Amino acid sequence: MSADEIQDYVIDMGPMGPIGEGEALILRVNHNCPWNRCLFCHVYKGKKFGYRNVSEIKRDIDVIRKIVNLIENASWDIGFQGRINREIMIETARRFPQIYGKDLFHPAQENALALSTLNNVANWLLCGAGRVFLQDANALIMRPDELVEVLRYIREIFPTVQTITSYARSKTCARRSLKELQALHEAGLSWVFVGIESGCDDILSNMQKGVKAGEHIDGGKNIRGAGIDMAAFVMPGLAGSDAELGKRHILETIEVLNAVRPNEIRVRSLAVQENSPLYSKWESGEFEPASEDQMIDEIEMLIKGLKFDCIIETLQMTNTLFNIKGRLSEIRGDILARIAEYKALSPLERAGLRLKKYLYDGYLAIVEGWGRFDSRLSQLVKEAIEGLEKQSTDAPQKIDRAIFAIKSKGVP
Repeated sequence: MSADEIQDYVIDMGPMGPIGEGEALILRVNHNCPWNRCLFCHVYKGKKFGYRNVSEIKRDIDVIRKIVNLIENASWDIGFQGRINREIMIETARRFPQIYGKDLFHPAQENALALSTLNNVANWLLCGAGRVFLQDANALIMRPDELVEVLRYIREIFPTVQTITSYARSKTCARRSLKELQALHEAGLSWVFVGIESGCDDILSNMQKGVKAGEHIDGGKNIRGAGIDMAAFVMPGLAGSDAELGKRHILETIEVLNAVRPNEIRVRSLAVQENSPLYSKWESGEFEPASEDQMIDEIEMLIKGLKFDCIIETLQMTNTLFNIKGRLSEIRGDILARIAEYKALSPLERAGLRLKKYLYDGYLAIVEGWGRFDSRLSQLVKEAIEGLEKQSTDAPQKIDRAIFAIKSKGVP
């Protein structure tokens, strides 16, 4: 089979889906990010935004349907009666070496792309084939009538789909009419994930977010008014080390959230990543990052200030004290109690707790797995451990420098 023929079993997939969408089928409706100027984000830098037309997207849906057939046939043939597991995926790949290659561990590039598509589809089937996530950033920038056509086609070809999700920008949501958004909801759009990050116009401007607090509110109200569920991302630490600006950042973010009342708030404490524009500003001294303790203070302020019930989700390892998900009304007390317990510790005890979290709870292991545990990071970790062991007065500063360096390597 030629490389061109193998492409009949490959769909276009982008680089990123949100945490919490591990059960979803990944379907790309555009390339990269139409804004792509946020200083803290590195994902699409150097890449050009591009629309995908409806026929291209439908072609990918048809490819997915074809791969579903291959997987289901393999399941029935070996006696699993249509049930799906990892063994079925491997069996499917082995049945078609002309598509997936003879060596599944060292495939050629064209075979690797086909295997990636197969894994995407098989994982989706394994999880019940109920969710679809539309890549890349801001799927709602697509013409509403065209996106409606895509949504309807997804549900026509895959009747098991119950939930379709996507990223969206507040500015785009603010520009869409309520009628357009309602049409998207009726066609199947269930959730949008919006990067609020901050409700402070000064910080939004500093970070080149390209939106103002008022547009966050207008866009969020449009989404909620259309019946679409909304998850809002907020970013403690985005104001940097300026405690007063950090307080404004959180208080004005609370104002936006209380006005919009999203179904879910996802807390993503800032990590200044090496390949982001913000890292360059840190290197030049233009941006001084918030301490870990300051970000905990900001989370405490956020939790105290929310005036409505919603899901709170902190399932990202940049959050120092907890990785949780639950209704605010049920977990607010536990969150605040845990923060109070942390604050009751001495500075050195708090630093030791932070270091333990980042060294031994999986973050550093992931960085090592990525091959990014370089000599500089190794030295910073060594200095942090030695400072803690000796209980030196500068141990907390050494520990925060090591944590900053670990987080700069990427965000799991």
